[in-house]
Amino acid sequence: MKNVLVPTDLTHSTSNTMKYALSLCSKSNLKMFFYHASTSAQEDEIHVHKKIADTFKTLNYFLDESRFDIIIEKEPFSNKEVKRIIDQNDIDLVIMGTSPGDYGLTFFDSYVSELINEVSCPVLSVPHDHNDLRVDRIGYASELFDLKDRIKEIIPLVRLFDAHIEIFHVYPVFPEEVNLETFNAGNILLKLSAEYQYDKINIHFVKTQHDNEPVSGIREFLRTYKPDILVMYHKPRGLFDKLVMDTGTTEAMVRSSSIPILALNQKTACRIM
Repeated sequence: MKNVLVPTDLTHSTSNTMKYALSLCSKSNLKMFFYHASTSAQEDEIHVHKKIADTFKTLNYFLDESRFDIIIEKEPFSNKEVKRIIDQNDIDLVIMGTSPGDYGLTFFDSYVSELINEVSCPVLSVPHDHNDLRVDRIGYASELFDLKDRIKEIIPLVRLFDAHIEIFHVYPVFPEEVNLETFNAGNILLKLSAEYQYDKINIHFVKTQHDNEPVSGIREFLRTYKPDILVMYHKPRGLFDKLVMDTGTTEAMVRSSSIPILALNQKTACRIM
């Protein structure tokens, strides 16, 4: 991973998102692209640069201008423009701000969940009021059957923070890909720890009151184990699904979570960091 896109509307709503993005990217020397939709490019470039400089100063980071670019488009903000910028700049990760439902909508709320369904690169959504930059525990929602391959894709992120990875599985959800009665969690943990030389891995099982309630199960995990980031693999839905289904699990969590959510497109092999 090399390039990160951070859309910003230059308001207080996205200031914490910028801080979170800077904190994350500074740990792995990634290049950041700040994108702002505007009608006054000259004035707003100065404004964006000042916002970036102020954020660096707030975090006591050295302002390395070679590590970021400013993109200002004289177009209304849209996911179409975001996707074009992703393609043009070989973006590996998008970091966007959202707000939990209790706080009302921020500028980007109506775009994030749609973007997750439309792009193949990972999307990290950050609640606008989230100001905790620590990442000690990373929750990972797993269907278990592809655990080994999926863990391989997020281990670099876990190592970046030397964090605990808390794998969890919500059940009963049908059809169940793995027989939980024969699933040997202890043996799986030993194999994962040995293969990746990393022992801060745990597996949890969250049972819901009724069948097929993944969202309530994930929320219960968040309340109980309090991770700093939630990682979810997203299954893009087709037009028919969008017409007949309620908001999908990933989108529902993005709209209500009080912690950052990293959504990975399940159709694409993504390497984080």
